[in-house]
Amino acid sequence: MTQPTAEEREAQKAYWKEHSTEATVEAMMLDSKAADIDKLERPEVMRLLGSVKGLRVVELGAGIGRFTGELAEVAKSVIALDFMQNLIDQNEENNSHYGNITFKCGDATELDLPAQSADVYSSENPASVNLVIKREKKNPTHYRNPREYFAIFDSVQQVLPDGRVAHLELVCCKSVDTYVRVKQNQNQVCWKWHKVVGPTAEANASRHFLDGRQYTEEGIARYQAMFGDGFVSPGGIATTEEFSKLLHLSQDQNVLDVGCGVGGAAVYLARTYGCYVYGIDLSVNMILTALEQAAAHGNGDKISFEVSDATKRDLPDESYDAVFSRDVLIHVTDKPALFERLFKVLKPGGRLVITDYCRQAGDLSEEFESYVAKREYTLNTIDEYQKMLADAGFVDIVAEDRSEQLAQCLKEEVAKVDANKVMLADAVGEQVLDEAKQSWSGKLARVEAGEHRWGLFHASKP
Repeated sequence: MTQPTAEEREAQKAYWKEHSTEATVEAMMLDSKAADIDKLERPEVMRLLGSVKGLRVVELGAGIGRFTGELAEVAKSVIALDFMQNLIDQNEENNSHYGNITFKCGDATELDLPAQSADVYSSENPASVNLVIKREKKNPTHYRNPREYFAIFDSVQQVLPDGRVAHLELVCCKSVDTYVRVKQNQNQVCWKWHKVVGPTAEANASRHFLDGRQYTEEGIARYQAMFGDGFVSPGGIATTEEFSKLLHLSQDQNVLDVGCGVGGAAVYLARTYGCYVYGIDLSVNMILTALEQAAAHGNGDKISFEVSDATKRDLPDESYDAVFSRDVLIHVTDKPALFERLFKVLKPGGRLVITDYCRQAGDLSEEFESYVAKREYTLNTIDEYQKMLADAGFVDIVAEDRSEQLAQCLKEEVAKVDANKVMLADAVGEQVLDEAKQSWSGKLARVEAGEHRWGLFHASKP
């Protein structure tokens, strides 16, 4: 990470000196409605942080102490750091009575603490990212693309004296829901990482595989050229419309979109049913595209996106009315464990709808085995899927073989590309289109041979 220059730090100090003459929450957040936002955002961030009871906390950018007091109430100790003296002075005035806070004025990039002296690092201000954000005039803040943050955090590792390697593992990266709901702003983003020690630095291997192989920016462009803008699943908006009816959604219900891709289904569900949609996907490239498209399509106050691993992410129990997932669980090896998680997050009576690529029973051809291995898919038969859902506790399970519909979708998608080749080639390139058509032709051949199946599953929680 490039260290800030002296000129940059002075520019930052000058800017904040001008904008924080009054040490208030409005000045801290640069928003006249900051007090209202704070009431919603602070508990949201604290929930995401998790329990800090008995822990040693370092709070960066502590400011006037929006979070400092809450942290100090339960933590063993808190170091509150900010580079503006007047803000730290106000923080100390507000929170010194806790007795376990060390107040420091200084630069976070120059902070020097003993090794392993802290359990939690927290930064008060989630990052504003430069997806579609307009920079305030004269504001010296660096608005980075989220990919830059991921690159920075992924690069952090340390070889320990015993040869093991410490690195940071992603828990989640998400839009701050308060800003989504109150200001329709998807660009206020927060990250949660935890330190992991192992024999090697294998951080985020699955995420890197997806973003580096199948879901590159070029790959996503290819999928959207075939499926339609906003979609990376067979049938695009047509099948989304058809299958979402099985969820029986109503206004203001909460929907979890597992493997949300580039967000087309989330936008459709929010716009059509007026529900709140929470989309999670392990691919950074997918989520960044989803954020951009959600901002362009509106309904920004009802859609949130998150980069996280659905097999590991702990979401609140009984918090969703419905779960929707389109053709992504092929990437999940331990589906029974995932289905147990999805069962827990559903409210009683909640609905689940999944489509996924499946396989025929029995042996597969060498060509199909190679295709599956190259993409690191885990394919199950439709019957196996049904049993896993039942074992997780779901009832009223309907498992349908929709392979004929998949074949028809593939044919229609190739025909659409042929009919709009000039326009699509201008948008994504002729080579991308040719590769997509070749891939679709191979997929169609496997479907028609009976090896590659397409399952539709819907069920409910008692």
